[in-house]
Amino acid sequence: MITENEKLFIEKFKRSDISEWSKIESDPKVRHFVDGKKQTYKQSEEYIKKNILSYDNNGFGRYAVRLKKNKQLIGMCGFLEEDYGIDFGYRYTPSVWRNGIGFDVAKLVINYGIKKLKLYKILALTHEDNHGSIRILEKLDFIKKNKIILHKQNTYIFKLEIKNN
Repeated sequence: MITENEKLFIEKFKRSDISEWSKIESDPKVRHFVDGKKQTYKQSEEYIKKNILSYDNNGFGRYAVRLKKNKQLIGMCGFLEEDYGIDFGYRYTPSVWRNGIGFDVAKLVINYGIKKLKLYKILALTHEDNHGSIRILEKLDFIKKNKIILHKQNTYIFKLEIKNN
């Protein structure tokens, strides 16, 4: 386990998560602000494999977020190495939206990244209309840096720099 709170635990993805992750990623609402495209089972499988490889190569990746009461996979949150730096990201099944889980998990995972992984510069990208995600990033002290076009969508780049890490 990576970290937890009273309702949730965050751990590394396992190959056995592919089917459940595919159900989450095939919901067009989940992908609306990413690229607007539902993911196939094969794409979900590749995503899980990419994260498992990242744990081995980088010591981090995106992590599975589960409800403690039944161990149900409800989303992911974590870090991936991208061309532009270490990217922080999260996605959840719509049934848990708007109840604080996004912020609670993001805070836990950011603290893990800073304290355990010793990350000092983290980037996050979000669609300009994804107001919930923007609020989460701002509450975590990310600073909006600039706007780019990504997947034909206006996207903000946010940056969190840790001093004295």
